[in-house]
Amino acid sequence: MQRDEQRKSKVKIVYKYHLQIRLQEREIPHDYPNQIITAPDQEYFDQLTKRYIAIKKLSFVGKLRNFVVAYDIIEKTIEAVTIHVISSKEIQNKVKARRWKAYEKHVN
Repeated sequence: MQRDEQRKSKVKIVYKYHLQIRLQEREIPHDYPNQIITAPDQEYFDQLTKRYIAIKKLSFVGKLRNFVVAYDIIEKTIEAVTIHVISSKEIQNKVKARRWKAYEKHVN
């Protein structure tokens, strides 16, 4: 099943334990991973970790920041693994180094 189709078919998004701990430690709103995965500003595939990457600019501590969520797709479930803030420069570096490959949406 294509990633776009999975998103449209209301797949289940599961927060892995590591992500839940990061949300608590960093005091990130609990709904941010869901918002980032379902409506990302940018999408990549991490060639090293073999995980999908979703990035979205959201308000945090009074500023707009880029948040990244790394996740896996297992059958009809999206497993959100971790979340953190990332700078635009860090994103550029990962893309330039070809670690992150822009996700190409497939048109049916």
